[in-house]
Amino acid sequence: MLQAALDGLAPPEVAVLLIDFQNDFCHPDVADGGAPTNTANARTAATANAFARRAAGLGAHVIYSQQILSVSRLTPRQRQWESEPGGLCAEGSWGAELFVERVPGSVLVRKYRFDIWRSQEFGEVLAARGIQGLIIGGVELRCCVLYAVLGAEERGYRYVVPHDLVSGLDRDEAVGAIRHYLTLAHQAPSTAQSLLDAWAGQARVRPAPPR
Repeated sequence: MLQAALDGLAPPEVAVLLIDFQNDFCHPDVADGGAPTNTANARTAATANAFARRAAGLGAHVIYSQQILSVSRLTPRQRQWESEPGGLCAEGSWGAELFVERVPGSVLVRKYRFDIWRSQEFGEVLAARGIQGLIIGGVELRCCVLYAVLGAEERGYRYVVPHDLVSGLDRDEAVGAIRHYLTLAHQAPSTAQSLLDAWAGQARVRPAPPR
């Protein structure tokens, strides 16, 4: 069985991980009057959040990540490239807020750089809830999503990366190449619907408890 497959895992053993669906990456107002370049991100955020809501209804966990730029948490080398006042997702800013409405019962974890696996909060949530598998969605494909995927593989988690739950900026020429890589090297179905269908099918055939 491929590590990437979720076969055999029940919804309570799986988390839908939604990476950085925040205003600075998804909201059209960041274009400041110009033509938005994040329309794919906005559509994907809506699709992924709707999927998460349905998955939660079947018993899966939902985890949102929130990237926070706090220069005080960066190394001197990293500070060369970041300026908090005008930086993406600056701490306490509107841009750092989630673009989507959280699913009831979900968890929000913060990260202070691209890699979700560097978040202590995230690791604690996975351990406390007994998560064995991840359905990964989010933005941006070229960085934060890739860190989530490779980190899951490195740590032995089961995972899938449905293409309709991940995105990048409209004009990012790397997006096509990254999608091709995910298809070749990871479990990356075109849509996440098959996962819901499989879980719904399991629920229908589950024997009734004895009376």
